[in-house]
Amino acid sequence: MRSTTRRLLALPVAATLLFGAAACSSDDAPTGGSSAGATTGTTPEAEKPAEGGTFELTPANFADMVDKQIDAGTYHTTMTIGAEGQTINAEGDARLSDSGAEMTMTMSVPGMDGGMELRMVGGKLYMNMGELTGDKFYVIDPTDADDPIASSFGSSLDQMSAAESMESIKDAIVSVEKAGDPETIDGVDAQPYEVVVDTTKVTGAAGEQFQQAEEAGATLPDTISYVYFVGPDGLPRKMTMDLEGSTTEMTFSDWGEDVTIEAPAKDQITDSLGGL
Repeated sequence: MRSTTRRLLALPVAATLLFGAAACSSDDAPTGGSSAGATTGTTPEAEKPAEGGTFELTPANFADMVDKQIDAGTYHTTMTIGAEGQTINAEGDARLSDSGAEMTMTMSVPGMDGGMELRMVGGKLYMNMGELTGDKFYVIDPTDADDPIASSFGSSLDQMSAAESMESIKDAIVSVEKAGDPETIDGVDAQPYEVVVDTTKVTGAAGEQFQQAEEAGATLPDTISYVYFVGPDGLPRKMTMDLEGSTTEMTFSDWGEDVTIEAPAKDQITDSLGGL
């Protein structure tokens, strides 16, 4: 039961870290975020994305697309993950800046009544897993070497670093090609692009995860393909991925709109994680 539950939790948590870090990746962006108790909205300098534009995604300007996300500042997302006959659905908001990403998300998880709520604030991940945590939030601190849960997720937690996330994939991009006609998403015509990544060239935390998987006996594909639906303003509206029988679809909307994200109050924090 212990290992099964951890594997179940690893999927939504890793996906959430991807949600926070991949959308806030910059070569020179430091890690971190607001203080643990801060409520955050759009930053004073954040501007809503301009309408129109003629952005066309290429390997050379992939980082430019990410910079546009940081300039927009905030977005709303939905996510569906399918694996081993099970489906996880999630919805949340994120705030991005040069200092990192913060987010809040609710998830429906198979076998977990009431689902779970995740918040990422100030570089820490807060998880409310219903009965498992007494309907309070357990804190994962990636800098706490004594936390067995943080150790279990290992390098996944390191991907909260925006710089680390971008460094992991920027030199691994094999190709970027248009993948069909534009679709109307979030009120704009979003062009789909297939982005192919060479798994042997992925570095950093993601590269370490691939290495650990291989050492555990997994056979990794030579490449991984993502499909990004990008608006004419250079902002993503949807991302899909199929990998070894698992599927992921994320949507991104309401770029630049106000959001409120805050860490749980102290009386909502617990150090108990049920039977894990």
